[in-house]
Amino acid sequence: MTYLRRTLEPIIEKASEHFKVVMLSGLRQVGKSTLLKMIAGENRRYITLDNTAQRLMANEDPSSFFERNQAPAIVDEIQLAPSLFRPLKEKVDAQNDKGQYWLSGSQRLHLMHQVSDALPGRLIAFDLYPLSVYERLGLGLEQKPFVPGHVGTLPKFDTSETWEMIFQGAWPEVLNLDHTERQWFFDSLIDLYLSRDVAALTGVEKTLEFRKFLKALAARTGQELRIQILAQMCDVGMPTIKRWLSIAEASGLIYLLPAFSGNINKQIVKSPKVYLADTGLAAALLGISSPQEMQNHIYNGALFETFVITEILKSYCHNGKKPDFYFYRDSSGMEIDLLIHSDGLYYPVEIKMKKTPDTHDTKWIRALEKFNISLGPAAIIALPEAAYNIAPRITVQSIWDI
Repeated sequence: MTYLRRTLEPIIEKASEHFKVVMLSGLRQVGKSTLLKMIAGENRRYITLDNTAQRLMANEDPSSFFERNQAPAIVDEIQLAPSLFRPLKEKVDAQNDKGQYWLSGSQRLHLMHQVSDALPGRLIAFDLYPLSVYERLGLGLEQKPFVPGHVGTLPKFDTSETWEMIFQGAWPEVLNLDHTERQWFFDSLIDLYLSRDVAALTGVEKTLEFRKFLKALAARTGQELRIQILAQMCDVGMPTIKRWLSIAEASGLIYLLPAFSGNINKQIVKSPKVYLADTGLAAALLGISSPQEMQNHIYNGALFETFVITEILKSYCHNGKKPDFYFYRDSSGMEIDLLIHSDGLYYPVEIKMKKTPDTHDTKWIRALEKFNISLGPAAIIALPEAAYNIAPRITVQSIWDI
């Protein structure tokens, strides 16, 4: 399989010049270890804690682990030995060299909880998601963080090709699979996720119920998080759903988009919106078997929105930037799908699954103008053949302009 360049490559190399430890977190099989090994070349030894002998040494004699595995090195599956973080601090503090160790793991927030006390000021962490569209097309090093008005370097695809990409999913291994092989991949990925990450985080034993939870998340992607509804769909209690949500967020399976909490209106919605990390995985969980079925599905709008939101999210995370994103909805029904806060401005983004949005689709964006926030240009992300201005400072842009 041909390696596809990742947008994060130069970011990791640059960060390694300023921090003693660099950590890369993300879902299983998104390409974390492959990325690190590719940019390291022959200059770093590679250790994986999937190796039984290495894992035993890491857990039973963590103090000697780094003596036997000298820097510069990559340590993969670091979540399997959280006791390594204290010895790692002692090891990297023994010398002033930067970039001593690169770590990777599949439990993002769980890892950060472990390192918050152990490696302050010594470690910088990045999140890796499934491939962005730029990365899928071999243009990973060209991707920039998206703001309305930005026009990227992607080629344009027609509607059917767009839905094919939304349906297929963005894991490196799944790109060239046929529909049957693709379903096998996602079935195996879900089994691996349940048996390794979920079990490791909390010892979940209700595997069947947790599978229902994953399907419920897919059915609710792009919607406000409603814990009671998820509990009813899964036939478990609300405390269990809250615990499972923390697992899903810690492992990078979901992205929670917070409600805007600025001083716009007292009656704003407080609950975040939940997005599954990949629309291909969502399709597999929902039993959608083709791009055509997805395009005509009852959840097609939510899946389209999920694709756009996660692509914009990748444009920031894969450039090493922490996304400062929100959505806005108030009790009157006014809603903005996405507010991107960047360089002191709020950029409104609406997402419409249509070819020719009109002025009716701008009313919510324009309503923001009366509030006391600094607004940048706005965009409606849709499926037009070419970008066009629909109102002053509001542009209809293609999904391929992200």
